[in-house]
Amino acid sequence: MKINHLIMCALFIAVSSFVAAGQAVSETAKVGKLPKYEELLAKVQGGDTKIDYKALRIGYSQSKDADPFGSDRDLRGTMNKALADKNYKDAIKSAEAILKDTYVNPYAHLAEAIAYNELKDSGKYEFHKAVYLGLINSILDGADGKTPETAYTVISTEEEYAVMQALKYQVSGQSLNHKGEHTFDVLHGVDSASGAKVDVWFNIDIVWAMENKMFNPKN
Repeated sequence: MKINHLIMCALFIAVSSFVAAGQAVSETAKVGKLPKYEELLAKVQGGDTKIDYKALRIGYSQSKDADPFGSDRDLRGTMNKALADKNYKDAIKSAEAILKDTYVNPYAHLAEAIAYNELKDSGKYEFHKAVYLGLINSILDGADGKTPETAYTVISTEEEYAVMQALKYQVSGQSLNHKGEHTFDVLHGVDSASGAKVDVWFNIDIVWAMENKMFNPKN
């Protein structure tokens, strides 16, 4: 999957200083006593941007709509093309179609933030920016992706690329690793700012379990 940095750079100027700003993970998420997914979803859809985003993501991964690969690639391509063509209302329409089934999709919230910023709708811009940052920071918090022990925990392969994009790393490759009872994706890339090569570890235990359930429903 190729990230189109040119489409996203306009919003990066506005939000990059907020990414990984230390948004805390609640105690409920740490100990596994997660609020109900439906309750969290209703809160954020109602405008509450102070929810536990890690709990929201984990809750989604356990829902009937969960997909280990993320959103429909063709639909996201349509959304990105609309942004590139400055057809912001069409971009919002595509983003909303993604969020209908996958409200935890960071790309769709980022696209809507970009579009609403260009349309001068500050309220909706701030809302979708806050949700995007909440989702990304809930992955970054408490980890650095440098080792298996400090890997970022994701619920879809799409989240891996969203994190790489947020950190401004250009992806050049990927490898699968098994260590003990855990499974990892390692994304190889280049830091856009320094040009340094990077290897970023992602714990994909949740993704692996979802894929197994999808392809082996009797297990």
